[in-house]
Amino acid sequence: MEENKLFEALLDVIPFAAYAVDIETYEVVYANKLMSESLFAPRETFCWKKVFGQEEVCNWCTIPELKQRKAIYHSDKLVTNFFDEATDKWLQSYDELVRWPDGRTVKYSIAVDITEQKEIQANMIKTHTKLAMQSKKLKEANEKLEFMATKDSLTGINNRGHFFNLAKQIWETELEPNQRIYIAMIDLDQFKNVNDLYGHQAGDKVLKEFTKYINSNLDKNDIFARIGGEEFALFTMSDDKEFVEKKIENMREGIANLSIEHEEKKIQFTISIGVYPKEGTQTLDEVLDLADKKLYEAKKSGRNKVKFRL
Repeated sequence: MEENKLFEALLDVIPFAAYAVDIETYEVVYANKLMSESLFAPRETFCWKKVFGQEEVCNWCTIPELKQRKAIYHSDKLVTNFFDEATDKWLQSYDELVRWPDGRTVKYSIAVDITEQKEIQANMIKTHTKLAMQSKKLKEANEKLEFMATKDSLTGINNRGHFFNLAKQIWETELEPNQRIYIAMIDLDQFKNVNDLYGHQAGDKVLKEFTKYINSNLDKNDIFARIGGEEFALFTMSDDKEFVEKKIENMREGIANLSIEHEEKKIQFTISIGVYPKEGTQTLDEVLDLADKKLYEAKKSGRNKVKFRL
């Protein structure tokens, strides 16, 4: 038919591979020049053999879906992406149900090569993934540096420098009525004996278990730190001096009842504590020194004791 030839001639100038398939018989009724050059079996009739080189209807065939979409949604257009293993190319197919000049309803498909676009997208994803991994490593490195700068490497609690930084942020601020700041200096009694009798690994374990226990008994705004060796400092605030006294005493008693196993041996130890409140315009260093003197009193009076200046 002349009408068909004119119609097909117009479609031949499209710069993309295009073809038409009878939706009832799956017969290829048309393939433009670009499509004809890439047909698997030009002499075959059915699209699955002629276009895709398959032995039966392709499992990705869009004809059933196009029919369903037209019946339900009154839409006869569909855009799909698929990878052509024969050519190693990504194609985007624009499928549409149209009335062919001879009266048949066909699926008219235009295939656009989007391989370059997919490669660009893949490279972008790789780049973003690489950047994300680098960001993660940088974040982990920064967290590690921050930990090293602020935490004690053995126990994981605040180190001396970070204790001073945190405490000084609160030290000069105006507190709520009747609220007071207390500094407690804590020392493990005769800790050298633990290292001498059981070894340094046992000593490290004692320090870890000690800090773990104290941490579990801290209030939200408490600041606990390892000042050096077996000496620790606690910054706490309260408007009730009896509460502070009981809290510190409970810590001492809890540690005295704590038993640590190491190489099938039980290790028990005690702590001595000195507590002093901030008074007037005293500096942090001054109160720490006064709390340390109270700690010395606790040691001198027999250890495993708390000495308060409340």
